[in-house]
Amino acid sequence: MALVVLTGVFSLAGVFMPDMARASTMVVDQCNGHGPKAEGASTGMRCTVTVVNTIDGPTRSSTTTVTRLCTLGPCSTPNGTFTTRSSSVVSTVQQCNNSDNDAAHTISCEVRITNNISAGTPNAKPLTRASTNQCVGSGVPAKTRCTPFPATAGAATVTQCNGSANGGAGTVDCAVDPASKVSRAIPVRVSQCNGTGNPGGSVVSCEASLITRITTSEAAATTPAPTAVTTPVPTATSTPPQSPKATPSETSTTAPGELLVGSAAPTDGPKSGGPLMIGAGLVLFAALGALLYRRYAPAGWPLVPGD
Repeated sequence: MALVVLTGVFSLAGVFMPDMARASTMVVDQCNGHGPKAEGASTGMRCTVTVVNTIDGPTRSSTTTVTRLCTLGPCSTPNGTFTTRSSSVVSTVQQCNNSDNDAAHTISCEVRITNNISAGTPNAKPLTRASTNQCVGSGVPAKTRCTPFPATAGAATVTQCNGSANGGAGTVDCAVDPASKVSRAIPVRVSQCNGTGNPGGSVVSCEASLITRITTSEAAATTPAPTAVTTPVPTATSTPPQSPKATPSETSTTAPGELLVGSAAPTDGPKSGGPLMIGAGLVLFAALGALLYRRYAPAGWPLVPGD
């Protein structure tokens, strides 16, 4: 009976054991829904996101730097440049969507994601080309420059510049780095510059790059250890909104609520509790069989070892 109880405890441990491979992922969400503020109509927007994800088996980390420069009125308070380090990876970037539809001006947004994945990580290979859905229902052909085009059918890795610059005399210039590739070890999605810059004369210029590298464990081990909790450490005081051409004058480590909002679906990976539960189930089955044999076996049958 002691064996049965012990086996049950291990079985419950397998049920409640956290699955390290199903680590949480994060979303970068900025410069969306930007419009007129008290100062007046918006006159410019420049937003960028640079992400470096590092995955070495169950160990994950990321460093994210964002820039937000909007006038009039900050696009995602506050304006400036900010860096966040985390023990989770960034899987989704959403920026510059449904923005600056109140006046004609220049809109420039950019996403650059680098995924460093160790060769031993489950689902690291194969790498596949990032699919693109962009410049659908945007501008006029004479003033639309999109690479690649036309859009990929169905859901795409990068969705950008759709339904934008439709007010007349607008320009659309959007591109996805042809070297962009993705891995099943970290499904990544980018959505930017959709439904943006529709007043006549707007200029919408957006770029995306998703570079995935398969590294050796030794190379991954050189990545600095991630911080468990992101702590705000401002290095300069906040400044008033700047023009898109101004140099960012604010650099700090942001709190998670300022940059990374929500969480995405867990990524695929081995289930750490599975083998333990299977083994516990087999032991439990054997123990119950032995108890039933002792209780109900007919007289004269071979005895259980030890009787």
